[in-house]
Amino acid sequence: MVIFDGINMSMLRKALSELTVRALAAHPIGTLMQPLRSRCVPVFMLHRIADPRHGVRGHPLALIERALSYLTHHGYTGISIHELAQALIDKRPLPPRAVAFTLDDGFQEQAELALPLFERYRIPVTLFMATDMLDKQSWSWDYQLEFIVTRTLLSHVNIRLAARSFAAALDDEGHKRQFIRTLRSHLKSQPIESTHQALDQLAFTLGVRVPASAPIGYQPMTWAQARALESDCIQFGPHTCRHLILTQMGEDDARREISQSWQRLQDELRHPVPIFCYPTGRPDLDFGAREKQMVRKAGMIAALSSEPGYIDIGRHRRNDIFALRRFSFTDNISHFIQYCSWIERAKELTFQRIKPRL
Repeated sequence: MVIFDGINMSMLRKALSELTVRALAAHPIGTLMQPLRSRCVPVFMLHRIADPRHGVRGHPLALIERALSYLTHHGYTGISIHELAQALIDKRPLPPRAVAFTLDDGFQEQAELALPLFERYRIPVTLFMATDMLDKQSWSWDYQLEFIVTRTLLSHVNIRLAARSFAAALDDEGHKRQFIRTLRSHLKSQPIESTHQALDQLAFTLGVRVPASAPIGYQPMTWAQARALESDCIQFGPHTCRHLILTQMGEDDARREISQSWQRLQDELRHPVPIFCYPTGRPDLDFGAREKQMVRKAGMIAALSSEPGYIDIGRHRRNDIFALRRFSFTDNISHFIQYCSWIERAKELTFQRIKPRL
C-alpha cells in the first residue's frame, strides 16, 4: 500500500482537520473563546437517514450518533425547537451551549432509526411532517423525480421539460445524481401543474412507471408510530400536507396546505408543536410575506426556513421568528463540531466585518 496515494492523502487531511477542530473547540481554547457563541444557537436540519436495507441514501446513522455523543460528552445542552421559539418570544436566555435538531418530512427510516437514537441520548428533536404522506401514502414530486432517474435503464437522455432543454449522461450513479440536482433546481421555480407534467413526460421518456403510492424506500412512518414515539424528547410539527412549494400555489390552496396539516397533527397527536416548517424553505423563493402571514393566522408561534445561520438569542430583533434559520446537518464530524463551538461563529463575525470593505 502506498501511504501517500490520493485516497490516503485525502483521509489524512480529513483526520488532521478533525484533530485541529477538536483541539480548538476543547479546553482551554474552547473555554476562552466560547463567549463568541454563548448567545447563538445552531439548529441542525436533517432529512433522509441512510438505510441500506431499502437502498435509502442519507445521513449515516453512525455519524449522527457520533455527533450526539460529542454533544453529550462536551457540555452541550440539547433544546427543542419549541423551547427555542418560546425563549425568543419571552426574551429569556437559554443555556450557553444550546443546540437544536429538526428532521423534515416523516419517512419510515426516520421513525425507525433516527428518532430512537435521539431518545436514547435524551437530546430533543422535532420532526416536521408532510401529513398526506401518512394519510394517503403519497410521496412528493421531488422524491418521484429521484425515483424516475435512479430507476431508468437508459444511459443518456435528451429532453425538454418545463421550457428548458436537458441533455445528460445517466450511465452511473454520479451522473444520475447530478441530473437529479439540476432538474430539481429547475422545477422548484415552476408552477405545480408544470412540475407534474414534466414528471409524467420524464417518466415516459426514461421508461419508468411511477407507483401511485410510495414504494419501498420512500414509505412514510405511520400515525401509530408517531403516537408511540411522541415524548418530551421527540416532538412533531406541520410541514404542509403535500410538501409543495407554497409560493407556486394560489392563496386558497397555500392556506389549506398550512392549516390542514396543522389540524391533522392536532387530530392524531397529544402535543404537536405550533411551529411550521416551509417545504424547501428558501426565503423569498419558497415563502414570503404572504406565507408568513398565513402561518401566523393558522395559530403558529414560529416557522423555520432552510437559510443557514445561527439564531441570536441575545439580539431578538435580528431574528425573524417566522423565518428562523437552520444549518444543514453535515456528514463531516469536523464541520459539525465547528458549528457547535465558537469557530464558525468567529468566521461569521469576521466575514461581517470585512464584507463592507469588499
